[in-house]
This record gives sequence, structure tokens and C-alpha cells, in this order.
Amino acid sequence: MNFDLQPTLENDLIKIQPLKPSEFETLYAVANDPLLWEQHPNKDRYKRDVFETFFKGAIESGGAFLVFDNKMKQVIGSSRFYGVDKEKSEVVIGYTFFARSHWGKDYNKALKALMINHAFQFVDHVIFHVGAVNMRSQKAVVNIGGKKIGEVEMEYYGEPNRLNFIYQITKTNWQNKTNSMQRPNTNEYAPFFQNYINQTTGNNFFELFKQNTIDTIQFFSNIPAEKHNYAYAENKWTIKELLLHLIDAERVFTYRAFVGTRCDNDQQLQSFDENNYVTNSNAYLRNMDSLLEEFKAVCRAAEILFENITPEQSKFMAKGATYPITPRALGYIMIGHVEHHIKVIKERYL
Repeated sequence: MNFDLQPTLENDLIKIQPLKPSEFETLYAVANDPLLWEQHPNKDRYKRDVFETFFKGAIESGGAFLVFDNKMKQVIGSSRFYGVDKEKSEVVIGYTFFARSHWGKDYNKALKALMINHAFQFVDHVIFHVGAVNMRSQKAVVNIGGKKIGEVEMEYYGEPNRLNFIYQITKTNWQNKTNSMQRPNTNEYAPFFQNYINQTTGNNFFELFKQNTIDTIQFFSNIPAEKHNYAYAENKWTIKELLLHLIDAERVFTYRAFVGTRCDNDQQLQSFDENNYVTNSNAYLRNMDSLLEEFKAVCRAAEILFENITPEQSKFMAKGATYPITPRALGYIMIGHVEHHIKVIKERYL
């Protein structure tokens, strides 16, 4: 089967489509930023004449894309497929750049996931060429599972040669990584948690988890300040206390999942008194920005834990105080638990 170098692909965050010669100005508006290229081997691509050469090479490659923010409907960068090698069963993904407004978020991961999933329909290996001085991009490739396998002096179209590191992701490792958090069976958690599991849909845990974090931060950010210390009845939690409860629960659930991922047969997981935790949380002293920053941090810690476990670890039955539970069950419970409380807020607080 011949590799389709320029498909149109999209997910919740981004859309990619074939780059056209008429789109130079649109893409240059993103690239015309010196800081964007600060760590890149070729730091002058923000200059119009240099970018014209880059763009010409992109068009001639036959594998370049325009990348859109799918929510804001705006162009945010570019990437491309190249170097298809049928004998080695591999393709290269590279020449990727994003507007700085979209750095440090999930857009790069979303782009790579789209392109890697597409590539593995045709080949068994995906290669990345990353500039030897580009620490930011090296870290990003490692975070999605890339393994350094060598170094090469790269020939750039119309630009000086530069030393690049070679990273590889194999089809088997990618599938193991993305399939390691399938939905749990009903015997992997106590019946009490069924309501939380029922709040979730689909099997792509990592997309669900990331989107849940994004949606939750946006939801609480949009709540008027005068509501932050509001409770709908006496002895009920305020909205800030509810958010801090979610933070507490993320920590507890993550620890329980951690015990399971380490296949600990001796540790017995205990319950926690959520009301006592909220009473002693001093949530009223915190502002919403501080709470949301903490929520984002604990979610990211959990996400990293789940990203780096095997399918076998995800199914390990850890000893609960009343019922055994698996890490993958806890992952889906964490999503459903947040969804449950957001529904309560919508129905009773707003």
C-alpha cells in the first residue's frame, strides 16, 4: 500500500490539511517570530527570504501540512511527512513548528498522535529528526515515546547542514502505549464506583483524561467570583471547597493507581474522610487561580503516571480496604468523579 503523504486529519484540538502554494502569507504570519526559532538549528526562518526557501521546500516535498486550532479556527503552524523508506518500513515526521501561543499545551501531542496513527497504517517505524541544540523539541519527542537511535548531519532545503538527533517510535511500542488504558471490567472496582465509570464514554483514555482536565479548568474559570464561596444549603460545600475536594481526590486516586502500577501485593489501600479533608482545607483562603493551577498540576502528574505503565500494570488488582481495584479503573473513575461534581454544580449552584 502506498503511503498517503497528505491526508486531511483532525481531532478535538487540531486539524491538518495539505499545504498549498497560495498559503504562504498565512503561514508566514505564524513563522515571523524570532523567538519561535530561538532553539532551532536554523534561527533565521523568521526572515521573509529564508522562510520563502523553507516554504518552497515544503511545497516540493509533497507531504507538508497547514495546522489549524480546531476550536479557534485559526492557523497555528505546520508539519510534514517525508523520507518514506519501504525497505525499512519507515517515514519521517518533521519540520514542525507552532505559534508560541500554543506552546506548552497539548497541541503538539495532538498533532503527533494524528500523524503517527496515520503513519502506522503504512509503516512500522516513525522517525523524527530533531536539531542537536533544540532541547525543547527533543523533550517533546521523548514525552511521546521517542527513543534516540543515532545522529545525522541533515541536509536542509536551501539552508546550511545541521547536526540532528534521530528518534524512533515503533508501531508495537506506540500501540502498547496507546492501548494500555482500556476500559476496566466490572470486577476491577467496587460497585460504589459504577456511577463514576458511567460518566465516561469511549476507550481512548488519554484523550478523555486530557480533555476532562481542559474542560474542568475552563468550567471553573467561567464561574463568577461572587459564586466562589457560595453553598446552596447549610453544611454543603462551597464551590471552592468542591474544587479543592477534586484536587484531594486526584491525589488519593493517583496514589492508589501508583500502588497498583508497582504491583504491590502488600499495601492495603485505605479510604479517606472527604468531609474531614474539606473541613481542614482552608479553601476559603485560596483564590480560584491558585486552585486551578494546583488542579492542573495534580492532573498532569496522574497523566504522566498512566502514560508510562504497561497493559499488565494497568490491570493489576491492588488491595482495597473493602474491594480490589486496578489502575485503569482508577483512571476512568478519576474522569467520572470530576464529571459527577461538575453536574452537581450546574444543577445546584449556578
